[in-house]
Amino acid sequence: LLLLYSYTPEKYPSAGLEENYCRNPDADESGPWCYTTHPDIRFDYCAIPDCEDQCMQCNGEDYHGEVSRTESGLECQRWDVQEPHMHGFILKHYPDKDLKMNYCRNPDGELRPWCFTTNPNKRWEYCNIPRCRERQETTVLSSQCLSEKGEDYRGRIAITESGNACQHWNTQFPHKHGWIPDRYPCKYAEPHHSNKYQAVIPYRSRCRGKRRTGFPHLCCYVVILNVCQCSLLLFRSWSSFFFSLPAYSHIFFSLISSTSHSRAICSSQL
Repeated sequence: LLLLYSYTPEKYPSAGLEENYCRNPDADESGPWCYTTHPDIRFDYCAIPDCEDQCMQCNGEDYHGEVSRTESGLECQRWDVQEPHMHGFILKHYPDKDLKMNYCRNPDGELRPWCFTTNPNKRWEYCNIPRCRERQETTVLSSQCLSEKGEDYRGRIAITESGNACQHWNTQFPHKHGWIPDRYPCKYAEPHHSNKYQAVIPYRSRCRGKRRTGFPHLCCYVVILNVCQCSLLLFRSWSSFFFSLPAYSHIFFSLISSTSHSRAICSSQL
């Protein structure tokens, strides 16, 4: 049982299990933790400061501020309404993405926070969110503070809340475990602009054109090349689309471009 619920860098290459720093490889609701060097205390949680709300780290997935206008000044559409733009970015599909009111957010790993606009002729736009103070370089999309459950935390705190030193992830003493990187395939493999950022959505799931509907776990087969080659349906710029959702067993979308008659047929892989 110890091996089933244990963690080492080899089994979890994407979890940032470096040295003995606090991490959250299993998405624990209580946040980052570590095995301790105390023989009688197997693991403990770490006290990580919350992220700043009014600025963004990296690509702004941890942004929880209240900016509600796009970079051109358009008012954002509320996430819980479907007018003037219909979409699938709703709390049911993205419960951990803080889709409140009409605030700018980045639920899908875009370059920075964005929103649908209240202008019927402009589906979506990026928001102008200031960057937080400069941080130390890291090798993955990461955070030095606590955001959500701390799964992206890559800081260097190595002491638990109770003051115990953390055990190195690549050692088995005093606590045996199996949290090693090989168990996690490198799903964050597409760099953003520099080697300190990596994509949140797997490389094969990234559309190359403008996109956004928000329906998760969908496969997109594109008829016309140079439009989008992806395994998640994340189109933004289609002028119209129609779909049916019969119990998520077979989901088909027909999307017709506003600029041509090119068509993408998508089906689920649930």
